[in-house]
Amino acid sequence: MEGLKEIIVGMADFKTAKEGEVLTTILGSCVGLCLYSPKHKVGGLLHLMMASAGAQAMSPTCKKAKYADTGVPELIRSLKVMHGASSTDLIAKMFGGAKVLQGVERNIGGENSAAVKTILLEYGIPLKALKLGGEKGYRIKFAMDTGKVACQIFGQIVEEF
Repeated sequence: MEGLKEIIVGMADFKTAKEGEVLTTILGSCVGLCLYSPKHKVGGLLHLMMASAGAQAMSPTCKKAKYADTGVPELIRSLKVMHGASSTDLIAKMFGGAKVLQGVERNIGGENSAAVKTILLEYGIPLKALKLGGEKGYRIKFAMDTGKVACQIFGQIVEEF
């Protein structure tokens, strides 16, 4: 992934990219969803924090990328509008969801990943790879040239998906 333009995706955010670019983020209990179109060599990375926006979804100030139920459809829409990719072209890979917050009873990462899986099913997007859970953060780099994701759990070796 050397020499490619790197685009950083922040928390509660998503970005799309094209061939020659790499999307990157760091995850804890948040989930990173990578959607890729092999046909168009474009993709997007959503860094979501929570499963559902609930009543906030209707608010004009709702930060859609923060939630699975609003962020995933928004990412799919952006890939279509900006890059011509339809949901039938896309494959998904999902990372993160670690239990990094000690003393928190809720399994936020588990809730996030379950919500994303349900939404992907609704859109008919196959989930081709996932690396979820644990107690340490993740660094992911998602290359548009190949659709491959380099995933590193902190303190461990990089794995490619």
